[in-house]
Amino acid sequence: MQEEIAIDLIEVAPFKALAVRTGMTPDKSGTREAWSKLIAHVPLDDERLVEGPSAFVFIPQEQWSQQVDTLWVGLAVHECGVVPDGVESLEVSGGLCLSARVNGDEAHMWRAYDAIFSWAEQSPEYEFDRREGVLGMETVPFEPFNALTVPYSEIKTFNYTMLYPVRRK
Repeated sequence: MQEEIAIDLIEVAPFKALAVRTGMTPDKSGTREAWSKLIAHVPLDDERLVEGPSAFVFIPQEQWSQQVDTLWVGLAVHECGVVPDGVESLEVSGGLCLSARVNGDEAHMWRAYDAIFSWAEQSPEYEFDRREGVLGMETVPFEPFNALTVPYSEIKTFNYTMLYPVRRK
């Protein structure tokens, strides 16, 4: 029996983030390298960080219609303050997002992507907001472990939430 993947519409508050840009790599190491660079400049005890046990992988939504090749790995902050070299400040617009929870093996993860994209394609009311500058995001919790510290090939359980901005058609 295939599990049902719950897809919700939720409101996400706007926020700021400090992030490191990376590209898509076949072995998925780009996000892990970006995480290492980010925490070298913005340690997890930095006073600018927003409370909450997760990092983000940001995806420019205009890339959904072609090939995703740019990502950012970031942390939410109250204020960006002085932005270190190699780190960028991002303004996440928030708003209405499609949300799906991923908590399972790699096959489950790909089913969740299929489900959320199918939902968006079939919705009579909503579509992905693919305007330039709109960022989708995936949360990366630190508990039970931070997946950004583990090689992709070693992850047995993918655990994150997809949050992709949508707008009325």
